[in-house]
Amino acid sequence: MTGSPFIIIGENIHASRIVKREGKHVGPGPDGRESLAFRGPDGRARSLAIPDRIRLSKDGEKGRIKHVQAAILAGMQGADADSAEGIGYLQLMAVRQVEAGASWLDLNVDEISADDAERQEAMRWLVGVIEEVATVPLAIDSSSPDVLRAGAGAARGVVGRPMVNSASLERPEVLEFVAASGSPAVLSAAGMGAMPAGTEERIVNAAEMVELALKRGIDLGAMFVDPLVLPAAVRTEATAEVLAAVTALRARFGPEIHITGGLSNVSFGLPARRVINEVFIDLFVAAGGDSGIIDPIGSRPRLERASRAWQLASELLLGQDPYGRAYLKAHRAGELVEG
Repeated sequence: MTGSPFIIIGENIHASRIVKREGKHVGPGPDGRESLAFRGPDGRARSLAIPDRIRLSKDGEKGRIKHVQAAILAGMQGADADSAEGIGYLQLMAVRQVEAGASWLDLNVDEISADDAERQEAMRWLVGVIEEVATVPLAIDSSSPDVLRAGAGAARGVVGRPMVNSASLERPEVLEFVAASGSPAVLSAAGMGAMPAGTEERIVNAAEMVELALKRGIDLGAMFVDPLVLPAAVRTEATAEVLAAVTALRARFGPEIHITGGLSNVSFGLPARRVINEVFIDLFVAAGGDSGIIDPIGSRPRLERASRAWQLASELLLGQDPYGRAYLKAHRAGELVEG
């Protein structure tokens, strides 16, 4: 949006992602089983039967289908035909994100299982599947250091070393194998067992992680600092705090370091999420961010800065619209159009 390079880390291949059970993506397949409808690279209609574990889960009962998890389970455990469709579904997601501009593909399997060994197995499998079609490097994403190691170790890295997402003060040991492998890494501003409380805590935590990484010989250019984006619906001041932290970190560490984050987190719990996400990306870049863990397919610039929708969303995100009253009123009046 500013004309400067923006590094997109495609967020879509994440086991927590859902589609509505009553939505356009779910319906009976050719054999009558409840399935996910998609099209292959050749445009041919395809169908992924949803595993019972997903259909009969609590999420399924509430009308939510974890579609990436369904594809991973089908690919790993299904019969031959189901396995092929699961793999095809995941590979198509990867290809579409690259075509939409992703420079990295973020993979996360944490919700596949509570068992860490099973997560490691799933990550190794997924890395192999996505690397078959990916023309950009992978980003291995997990809350478990062992899953991060498993995924990074499984990657062939033909088109570039995998990114590690993430290291934090709570798990600084991740920096050891990052330094040994030469991989880039996301450095989280999380504290010891808690999210940062405000701007200063984000800056302090992130700066400490940068210093720890530098001591291990990791270059600034291989660091992607994440100031941790929280939903504006939970606390509107938090968004302005993140933006202030981005500006301060950019000033402190200069142009070589990267500043990223899960930017779509900001819109959780709010209506017209695309409007919020688009405006926040714009504000994030203006503050000094040069990367984002986002959906490159859905995060397309549509709004003019002079538009009412952009102004309303920016006022909400900058803390100028207490409790989002004006934004929510405009949404109820039908004034926000997502495009």
